[in-house]
Amino acid sequence: MKTTTTFCLLFLLFFGKINSQIINADLWKLRNKWGYLDFERANTARFSMYMLRSQKRTILYMNLARQNGPKFTELVIKPYIAKYPEKEDFYIQLRKKDIPMLYPSFRLWLTAAPHAFVSGLIGSYGHQAIDLRMASFLNLDLIGENCSYGYFKGLDVTLQLLKSSGHRRNILNKKFSRTAVCKMPHIKDGWNSVSTFSGPKFSDIIFRDHCEIKHLQFNLGVLTDFQNIGFDFLIGQRKNHNVSSARWAIGSEFILLDKNILYAPKLQWASAFYYFSLGCNFVNYIYENKWGPVLRPEISFRLPFTVSKKGFQNIDLDSSKSSIGISYAYNLALNKNKIPIKNHVISITYSKNFLFKEK
Repeated sequence: MKTTTTFCLLFLLFFGKINSQIINADLWKLRNKWGYLDFERANTARFSMYMLRSQKRTILYMNLARQNGPKFTELVIKPYIAKYPEKEDFYIQLRKKDIPMLYPSFRLWLTAAPHAFVSGLIGSYGHQAIDLRMASFLNLDLIGENCSYGYFKGLDVTLQLLKSSGHRRNILNKKFSRTAVCKMPHIKDGWNSVSTFSGPKFSDIIFRDHCEIKHLQFNLGVLTDFQNIGFDFLIGQRKNHNVSSARWAIGSEFILLDKNILYAPKLQWASAFYYFSLGCNFVNYIYENKWGPVLRPEISFRLPFTVSKKGFQNIDLDSSKSSIGISYAYNLALNKNKIPIKNHVISITYSKNFLFKEK
C-alpha cells in the first residue's frame, strides 16, 4: 500500500513539474550563442502535442549534439560541469557533426510510453519486449532504444545517456531519422525516461533525402475494373534506405471506353517495405464534361529483378534495374460527379529503373 501511494504521489508531481518547465535563462543564453536558426532547426519536436516540454527538451539537446558535437561540448557540457561540479562524470568530448536532425514520431512515442509506465510502476530496468513493442506500431526497419533512470530534466537525461557508449551510438547514429521520448515516475529511482529511435519514414526518404540509393523510374501498367481496360504511363523517382523505399511518379491513365479513349492525369506515391508497398493515386477524370477527382489507395507486391548479358540476376532490393508488380486499389470519388470506372481496380505494372545515384 505504501509503495502504491508513493508511486501515485510521484505521478501527480510529474504533471506539476512538467508545467513548471518554462524556458530558463541558461537555455535562452544557449540559443543566442548557438545561433537562432541552427538552434530552432534542432528544435524539431516543438509542435508535438503528445510530448510534454521536458520530453521535447531531450530531443532538442540530442539534436544539438548531432548538429555540432564540438560546439555542444563547448557551449553545453563544459558550462554544465562548471555549474554542477558534482556531475563531472558527465563530461565527454564529442567530435561528430552534421548528422541529420531527429524528427518526432507518434508511433515511436506509443512504443516508449507503455514501457516507461510499466518500468516505473514495478521498478524494472532494461528494454523488455522492445521488438514486440516496435512491431506493434509498425516500426519495422532500423530501431533503437535508450533508457535513463534518476533524472527528469532534458539536459540531465541527455548527458547521462551520452556518457554511455551504447546510448551515445543511438543518439549519434546517422541512420536514425525519428525519435520519441516518454518520461514517467520510477518507484526506485524517482524518474525514468525512454527514448525510442527508428529509421526514416516516407517523408524523410522523399523530402529530407534520407536514402542510400536513388534513381529515376519509368512505369508502364495495364489496369482493369473488370469491365473496362486501361493503360497508365508514369515517370518519377524511387529512393531506398536499407529494406525500405519510397517513390513518387506523375503521368496519365488512358481508359478504353467503347470507341473512345479517356485521358486522365495522375499522381502516385507509395512507401515500400521489402516487396510489399502501400500507396495512393490521385487521378483526375474529365467525363461527360465534368471533373471527377478520385483518390485511389492501393496495396501492391513487387518483384525486383535485373537482366544482363549473364541472364536473369538475383533479386536486389537496392539496385535492381526492373520490377514487376501487381496491385489492388479502391476508388474513392472526391465529388458527386460520375467517374468512368468501377470502384475495384487491379493492375499489373512493369517498372524500369535508371540513372542510379548512390550516396
